[in-house]
Amino acid sequence: MRNSKKQNTVIRLFSHLRNQQVRLTVVVFSIIIYVGLSIWNPMYSAIVIDHLWESIQASWNNGTAFSITWDNMGRELFQLTVQYFFTWIFYYLQSYLMANVAESLVLNLREQVSRKLNHLPLRFFDQNKAGEILSHVTSDLDKITEVMQTGLLKLIVAIGTIIGSLIIMFYYSVPLTFIFLIFMVISMLITKMVSKRSLRYASEQQETIGVLTGIVEEYYNGRNVIKAYNHEAESLKQVEAAAEDACVANKKVGFMTNCVNPLIRLLTRLAHVVIAIIAGRAMLNGTMTVGVVQAFFQYINQTAEPLTEASYMINSLQAAFASAKRIFELLDEEEEIPDPANPVSLPRAKGEIKFEHISFGYDPAHLLMKNISFAAKPDKK
Repeated sequence: MRNSKKQNTVIRLFSHLRNQQVRLTVVVFSIIIYVGLSIWNPMYSAIVIDHLWESIQASWNNGTAFSITWDNMGRELFQLTVQYFFTWIFYYLQSYLMANVAESLVLNLREQVSRKLNHLPLRFFDQNKAGEILSHVTSDLDKITEVMQTGLLKLIVAIGTIIGSLIIMFYYSVPLTFIFLIFMVISMLITKMVSKRSLRYASEQQETIGVLTGIVEEYYNGRNVIKAYNHEAESLKQVEAAAEDACVANKKVGFMTNCVNPLIRLLTRLAHVVIAIIAGRAMLNGTMTVGVVQAFFQYINQTAEPLTEASYMINSLQAAFASAKRIFELLDEEEEIPDPANPVSLPRAKGEIKFEHISFGYDPAHLLMKNISFAAKPDKK
């Protein structure tokens, strides 16, 4: 049931991106080109380094000074520089457009929330504190903006980079790649375990922030009434309790979100040590060249670092989906029934209206009026 609700939230959130298909299309093409260049750059650098190593050895054997000319390494180094330059260009382009997409999405949600608040019945505002409602258009939407601008983009780039790098790593050395995959699988299992708890804690965090904001706003506006009835101590205890709950929830989310990063990096460093020993031996035996070894380690970093980012962003996305869920719950609230276009008029109606034993309130345990009787006479208020 929880997974189906999460899927519905994700589908509904991304359905608001239909009017930004042009930007998203450019972002997709930029990601494809950026990932392709990121995979090709280390592979080409291996060719350049092997050529450079051969040129240095040839100069040493011939007793001549080594120099770089356009025909000797100059062309290759220029091409490598151009490749890295275009890699940066497409990274900048996708980051810039994704920021626009995220801001447009949140602007659309803010407009929907604003229109919704103007059509909600009075009982909604009586049943929900003003601070909790305020948190929907501040902290919840800010969390969606933050994650959509960077988290989603990095996650997609990370997945593409990991897949492409693994293919080239298998091409260079199957045993070394399998060793790295063992550490990678362990990292994915850790990420899966943490992400389950992260979603639950993220929902609790947003709820406690809403409660705290509501209490603070209510007590601040009603501070004169609180003083008049001598409830300062009681109100202070409630604010402290709400702040403590928010603090505990924030600690849980912060820990679950940030604990993945050092764990994944530790596993990555262990993989580096094991692979370095085996690759160094292969290089000494002549089965791997210097350029291939350095390229292989570049691919390890390109795979391990996106894996770390993906682990972090998956947990961050949990918080964004929790915030989106709260926003959609607000948008799904029942609206006030509008007044009829042609109301029935009673021009000659006269008489007296009596109210006997009237009770009113949104909470049966705390009624605003109880057992009230009065009469409304003609031409009187």
